[in-house]
Amino acid sequence: MKLPDLMATGWTEIWAHKMRSFLSFFAIAIGIATFFYTLSVLSQGYRRIGRAAKISGEGRVETSTNHPLTLVQYKDLLGQLPEGSSLSLVTDDRIVHREWWNTLYHQQNQLVGAAAIGILPSWRDVDFVYRLEGRFINWNDVENKHRVAVLTVFPREQAVRKKAKRRPWWEDEEGISTLRDYSDHHHLLHQQIVLNDQTFTIVGLLHLPTENNDARLPNQREWVPTLYLPYTTWYDLYPSEDDTREVKIRVVTGRESLARTAAKGLVSFLRSQFGINEKPTIEFFYDKLQERLAHVRKSLNDMLFMGIIAMVAGGIGIMNVTMAVIFSRTKEIGIRRALGASRRDILFQFLVEAMLLGLCGAVAGMILGYMAVLHLAEDTSQMTFSWWVVVGSIIIALVTSFLFALYPAWQAAKLKPVDALKNE
Repeated sequence: MKLPDLMATGWTEIWAHKMRSFLSFFAIAIGIATFFYTLSVLSQGYRRIGRAAKISGEGRVETSTNHPLTLVQYKDLLGQLPEGSSLSLVTDDRIVHREWWNTLYHQQNQLVGAAAIGILPSWRDVDFVYRLEGRFINWNDVENKHRVAVLTVFPREQAVRKKAKRRPWWEDEEGISTLRDYSDHHHLLHQQIVLNDQTFTIVGLLHLPTENNDARLPNQREWVPTLYLPYTTWYDLYPSEDDTREVKIRVVTGRESLARTAAKGLVSFLRSQFGINEKPTIEFFYDKLQERLAHVRKSLNDMLFMGIIAMVAGGIGIMNVTMAVIFSRTKEIGIRRALGASRRDILFQFLVEAMLLGLCGAVAGMILGYMAVLHLAEDTSQMTFSWWVVVGSIIIALVTSFLFALYPAWQAAKLKPVDALKNE
């Protein structure tokens, strides 16, 4: 018999025993649903990390020191790094406040909930996912300590946020707003604000992408509005006699092979400037990406294992059903053999029927898996289902059905016509 005839015969048999067929492929469907969900989420994780790697800069190395670097030291350090490297210094204002916010003013409006960070123009060399309105901080601002700032603005799609279980104190205070809410309704470009009793002009707005379109890793993102100030201006804004505030140092060499060289140059420079007791912790961004990938894989391994168990159970179910079908159709097998059907025809007939059950299980499983993704995945707005996930799910179901139906189908093919008719 030709394949179309085998498929037609197999489908007729499946449809004639709908309940038995449903129970046969149900376990296959559960297994495929698990595989489909796991592979879809894993594929999405790989895509996100791939996007993060693309914008993060190759050969990226990061460290920090509690000794603020001057512009002279910055230039000396840049000269010791591989040629063409990008060097960025970033201050951290979390330790200069007793609270988690800055308070600033705009036209007599008191605003809270903002971070103030000092940066250099080289900060924008990597991870720049923003739409810039106005201008960015330049070297003239840094060298002359200009009172200018660039403000991050969250997208309108994120203007409606989940309410916290505990109301923040400022919601009960009249005349106080969060900068995030305020910037949703006021265009602050070229406006003047007062921060720590000093007046700043907002020269640029950094419009953030929506959270789902932000290619950066979660720990690289801003969660509150951020005022980016010239690096030197920041130290004037927050003076300290005993300055041990952390400075984050980021180097991007452009090639992963130069990352180790840059790391050695960083360590050597910091020790030469601040003594041999300076022990900077070097972080390679490539290692962070690999850790992220390992985390994604590890979190899905248990579910993948459950999917394998479900597939084995489904395969055993198909084997039992196939053996029962062969027993009930022994006379049919004998008649077909007597009319000239070969062993290969009998073998293929039952294999095709079993694989049709597997195909039905694959379709049902992918529907269940799709529903699971929509209801269980953390992020579905950017979820795309790769063709290889669909093809892989179908192949897994067909191969499982084929392997577990092979033995009973082979036993059916071995039946002699006389023995098969005598058995009836």
